[in-house]
Amino acid sequence: MKYKSCLLLILLLSMMFSCDPYEDYIVDTIGFTAVYFPHAEIERSAVAGEGLEIKVGAYLGGVKDNNNVEDLTFEIDPTMLDGTAYTLLPEDYYTLGSPDKITIDQGEFLGLLSVKFDSLRMANDMQLLDYNYALPFRILSTSTDSILEGKEETIIPIKLMNTYEGNFYQVGSLKEFFTVDKVLDTAYVYGDHLDGPSTPIRELRSIMMDTVKINGVANRTGDNYSMKLKVNPEDNSVTIIADPSSDYQVEENGFSLWDPVKRRFTLKYKYSDGGKDFEVEEVLTFRNRVRDGINEWRWEGFPGN
Repeated sequence: MKYKSCLLLILLLSMMFSCDPYEDYIVDTIGFTAVYFPHAEIERSAVAGEGLEIKVGAYLGGVKDNNNVEDLTFEIDPTMLDGTAYTLLPEDYYTLGSPDKITIDQGEFLGLLSVKFDSLRMANDMQLLDYNYALPFRILSTSTDSILEGKEETIIPIKLMNTYEGNFYQVGSLKEFFTVDKVLDTAYVYGDHLDGPSTPIRELRSIMMDTVKINGVANRTGDNYSMKLKVNPEDNSVTIIADPSSDYQVEENGFSLWDPVKRRFTLKYKYSDGGKDFEVEEVLTFRNRVRDGINEWRWEGFPGN
């Protein structure tokens, strides 16, 4: 590993890459090539059901045109987490694309290292629902002239989310029956069409690899109304589960389904309250989710559009 002491004219350019659209890279026009990590710390979310993988990027600076294949060696250094709130991600939770090397191909300024996660190992670890674990990377050596001083380390906090998480449009119908004689009292609908002014938005939050908690029951929302949806990945059937903290304790009332193409839940359930029974049929259609600070909003080419 070698460092060069030189005055660098730094030009910050914004680059768009498929895995890291919010990162930037540095060009040193003096002509001394350098590799570096662009962020001292950057949070990443692995999505169960969507590959369960992230990529870690190292950049090349010092040239406007890269005519060579460059590489760097790295290590996972647990001491970098000393004094932080993070715990080292267990080794058996993930596999690196390379044990110690990142390559920046000719013509490129970014080299990527894949980090693939083991769903079976991670499935029941509740610590993964927030940024409690991290991977600390340190650059050790490089084929370039130098390692950019102060940019040789990065900490990647890791969180697990499932593919069902996000904000969903809610359109449904509700029937009220008198409990004693089962006579229909009233019926009404809530929501009209996607993105309509009267269409409620429900938040679905990951609580396990296959389960989300929704912040509402029928047309009621708030801290006192919630339930859980568990998806069977084999046939996409949905089990509706009562949340003990909710004022309404729901029960299944027919077959419920997750459509992975349109990213849509079709739900049927019931509950009782105040001498009445309620039957609900509703559709929750994906609107957006925020992942690592990026708002993924029914992206271009999304089949549900």
